[in-house]
Amino acid sequence: MFERGSGGCEVVRLLAGGVVLSLGLAVGTPRCVGADLWGGSLGITSDYLVRGISRSNDHAALQLDLHYLNTSGFVAGVFASNTQIDPDAPRDVELSAFIGFAWTARSDWHGKVLVNHYAYPWNQVGSQYDYDELDVDSAFQDWLDVTLNYSPNAPRYVRFRGLMGVTCKSAEVNLQRPVLGKLSATAGVGYSRLDGPDPAGYAYWSVGAAYNIAPVSLVMSYVDTSAAAKALFYNAAAGGR
Repeated sequence: MFERGSGGCEVVRLLAGGVVLSLGLAVGTPRCVGADLWGGSLGITSDYLVRGISRSNDHAALQLDLHYLNTSGFVAGVFASNTQIDPDAPRDVELSAFIGFAWTARSDWHGKVLVNHYAYPWNQVGSQYDYDELDVDSAFQDWLDVTLNYSPNAPRYVRFRGLMGVTCKSAEVNLQRPVLGKLSATAGVGYSRLDGPDPAGYAYWSVGAAYNIAPVSLVMSYVDTSAAAKALFYNAAAGGR
């Protein structure tokens, strides 16, 4: 995963992970001259991955983002993607709404804080998969991105107890460096921990490449997780791809 500002007052965030093209919100500097900004993106992914775990059961996903940013740094938006969290259930849709603040510290550092709510209104188990999350992100120039995530009610399936909401904390570091013209190398590593009965954590990582043909970016990556992820999620969801 990596973040890239498009320059000037444009704001686009490109999130890439495992043979994936996933477009969402990106924040450059909020201090630009002119009117408030509306933006959006459309993404097609071969697999919708979040922290190394598939949310589309190894299937392709269509993703849509719409966001608003004003000159003071206030940001808000919505995101939608098809999902299939449970491989035995029909395909579903993930809807999320976010609100937060973005800022620039000098010319090299950018940051943002977002509060997100994720909902799966057509899932067979109803709202049991819904959760909230706080994201804190800091980026240096266009090549280093550090993200911290906290959820007080992340869904976790516990044997003999079923689906329950638990505390989840994650941290990840992502890198992107140009190698030849518009081609860049990407890499990332992270760790996520879920509490509750028998708390456990797992590591995840990715390596790949991105080719930018503005306004389109093509991304290919290999993503994998540590063995502990298979005990927390379905084996297929946590396998390398």
